[in-house]
Amino acid sequence: MVITELFSRVPLFEGVSAEDRTALARAATLRTYRRGETIVQQGQPGDAFYVIVRGRVAVAIVAPDGREVVLNTLGEGDHFGEMALLDDAPRSASVIAQEKSDLAILSRAVFVDLLKSNFVLTRALLAAFSARLRRANSTIEGLASLDVKSRLARYFRELAATRGRKAGGGWAVVVRPSQREIADTIGSSRETVSRTMTQMAAEQLIVPKGKAVYVKLDPPEAGAPPGRPAAAG
Repeated sequence: MVITELFSRVPLFEGVSAEDRTALARAATLRTYRRGETIVQQGQPGDAFYVIVRGRVAVAIVAPDGREVVLNTLGEGDHFGEMALLDDAPRSASVIAQEKSDLAILSRAVFVDLLKSNFVLTRALLAAFSARLRRANSTIEGLASLDVKSRLARYFRELAATRGRKAGGGWAVVVRPSQREIADTIGSSRETVSRTMTQMAAEQLIVPKGKAVYVKLDPPEAGAPPGRPAAAG
């Protein structure tokens, strides 16, 4: 994908003029990261803004007990790194490539100069911050008040809403994350996630199939057996 085309598809840059997007593309550096490679490290200074051209990354922090907790996963068109550019504080989380990923990188100077001259971008950035704060609040609330099954069900619904493809009959299909990735995201263990997914599959709330998983978007009506997605076989 041409970087200019990428910036036109990123919601954050929707209000930016074509001329400014072209200038951004010229100023951007394209870099490829291997699966498992750390892109930014928690605690280190931040000096760049990143847009994902293709691939998938995990945003993670290290908990006090040493466990890695995944806060979010990001894919094509998503962005990260702007917070450290704005407050001059160290990176608040690490970002690790979950698969081979191509990223467009903008320096602090380029990004801040664009903010100074573009109120539409500043407003979009504030909206992005608000959305992430709401997501963080929802995650905290879920960890405090929901059991593993409820957290897992919400995880799959959110995954279907943001990364899924409608499969008909009230189902969506998504690329199946690893059980370790799911466990790190919902604050559980891989073994517990495995058992809970088996239970949810038996109740036909999800249908794992190869590298995909079908997710029931709406709960079945009382007394009516949940249907199986036609595409799942």
